[in-house]
Amino acid sequence: MDKKIKEVVELLQENKMKNIAVYDLSSGDDEKYIIVATSNKTADSKKLADIIAEKYHYQDKIEGYNKGEWVVFDFVSLTIHLFLAKLRDKYNLDKLYKPRKINLK
Repeated sequence: MDKKIKEVVELLQENKMKNIAVYDLSSGDDEKYIIVATSNKTADSKKLADIIAEKYHYQDKIEGYNKGEWVVFDFVSLTIHLFLAKLRDKYNLDKLYKPRKINLK
């Protein structure tokens, strides 16, 4: 697993995110990872979104930031989804990407 991916996972763990999953959607020389994590509260999602934006100099619009229920960062080779549990269950990205899941241990 890529060093940046590990760093992001550690950041999520340090900031109260639960059920963190990483999926490798790479194809050939094109690397693409998706990280999905669950937040207990919208305030936690927003706080973490601010940390990620600052740490990684994210200049694009942070999708879902205002509501904080499903916050999305789309970097070139990495997409991060921060969900409240009810929305993570509803949209079930984990089921879609399950065959590409990476073991975090």
